[in-house]
Amino acid sequence: MDVLVTGLNGTVAPVLARTLEARGHRIIRWDRTLVPPDNEDRVRSFIDAESPHAIAHLATGPPEWAELLARVAQETNIRLLYTSSVSVYGDDQSGPFAPDAIPTPGSEYGKYKLDCEHRIMLVNPRSIVVRIGWQIGWERGGNHMVDHLHKMHDEQGEIKASTNWYQACSFLEDTSDSLTTLLEADTFGLYHLDSNPGLSFYEIVSKLNHLIQASWNVQPDTQPSINNRLLDDRVPVRSLRDVFRNV
Repeated sequence: MDVLVTGLNGTVAPVLARTLEARGHRIIRWDRTLVPPDNEDRVRSFIDAESPHAIAHLATGPPEWAELLARVAQETNIRLLYTSSVSVYGDDQSGPFAPDAIPTPGSEYGKYKLDCEHRIMLVNPRSIVVRIGWQIGWERGGNHMVDHLHKMHDEQGEIKASTNWYQACSFLEDTSDSLTTLLEADTFGLYHLDSNPGLSFYEIVSKLNHLIQASWNVQPDTQPSINNRLLDDRVPVRSLRDVFRNV
């Protein structure tokens, strides 16, 4: 399968590309300097010339871009996968959230992601929209949990992690495995992808500390008190308990 991937300069897309290639798929890179997202003629010409079997839209960009990709995919019978975010649920909402839970985002990012979701599903109901949580990498660099924790420890000398925060999250490789499985399957609709079976943020940070031998000073806290885990039995994803089994 030839897969056109956006966002390859980001966090999740490069790992997804490696996973797709490892499973025998060919990656088509989207270069915004050559194909501006706001130029419909260039977008259509590029997709027509490359003739991908699927589009994985992971880049951050205008909602109009997501809508256009969904429309072109619908017109040309190309599979479309879009990664949304747990941020569509506001901090005042109480999870864990099943896919039918109605989002009321509080942040601008959450509102943006929900707007993209709505635009995509309106023009192409056979799209795959996947809400994902906070991604976990293995080392410094990139927009993921471990890099954030390193920076927090550098700045504050400790990491205060709430025992009352149940964060939707998964390792980048596990997210990519599940996204690839969804792309390969004959499926569509809205999905949730989350590896957290019910661990608090304090437990996650403490186990990560040992797993990657970070030597962080991790202290328990009681705030924030949030449960934004994502539930969906239809999406196979490795549990954090399996990753932390020997920690």
